[in-house]
Amino acid sequence: MADTQAPTSPLFLAPNEGERINVVGDDVRVLADSSTTGGRCFIFELRTPAGSGPPLHTHGIDDEFFFVIEGHYRFLRDGTAIDAGPGAFFVAPKGSQHTFVNVGATTGRLLIITTPGGLEVPFRKTHEASKAGQPTPESLAAIFAPFQLTIDGPPLGRV
Repeated sequence: MADTQAPTSPLFLAPNEGERINVVGDDVRVLADSSTTGGRCFIFELRTPAGSGPPLHTHGIDDEFFFVIEGHYRFLRDGTAIDAGPGAFFVAPKGSQHTFVNVGATTGRLLIITTPGGLEVPFRKTHEASKAGQPTPESLAAIFAPFQLTIDGPPLGRV
């Protein structure tokens, strides 16, 4: 579980600064993690190539909030699909089965917040596993299982 202590220091990131994590081909720019938010949340910018998005999954610990910065996405939550463009906001509460796909022709950008923090831990493990090649669905499931995130199906893919 995430640390719930007060943040240890103020944080400022200039554009394009911050830790970069490769999560199965998507570029994660860490803006704030559990260590800088006292465990309260994990905030990141996600760049997704056209046709890309995560597998269908369920979070057992955290709520997830999405804000579309650039691009066009299709979000799916508990069987309901919603198309969203820049400025749209989408919420996937803990326990909801959800995914998304970039349905645009170019790389899209999302601002994502999970609360409480901690999702950065399996993201970093996925990044490390990717250095040895593309992780298998089974290895991804094992990486995310300790965070109570289950992979329930394949990505939406290009629609």
